[in-house]
Amino acid sequence: MDDRRTEIIVANVEFAADSIARLREKQGVSFAEYRDDPDTRDIVERQFQKLIEACLDIARTVLRGHEGSVPETNADCMRELGNRGILSESLAAEMASAAGFRNVLTHQYGRQLNHQTVHDALHDLGRFEGFLRSIRDHLDAVGALD
Repeated sequence: MDDRRTEIIVANVEFAADSIARLREKQGVSFAEYRDDPDTRDIVERQFQKLIEACLDIARTVLRGHEGSVPETNADCMRELGNRGILSESLAAEMASAAGFRNVLTHQYGRQLNHQTVHDALHDLGRFEGFLRSIRDHLDAVGALD
């Protein structure tokens, strides 16, 4: 993997870690507060969208660094990381699901969006932390962080 790709991945990992921290700050918000406060909903929904997009950018950049092409769908990019052993199969499936969650956040809003689902996701940030750990481990294993 070349230095430029590594720099892009590291920057996106740092951005994603910051997004996780910002979402963690909202974990104390009750569902009722979340549901009734449009500003809080906007912050959480946008942070999730940006977090997932950063993870997808990381996945595509890692895959391009190995063979230059990436699968057509976001979910398939995550599955391919699992196929290559960069992510565990279970984490790859969870991250493929996160790609679908990003689509929901992007294309559904207002009353269409299930606010309980988004609020529940605030307490399921472990998959994103696991993703970032796996990417760091991969970069270290291929000598990209030397």
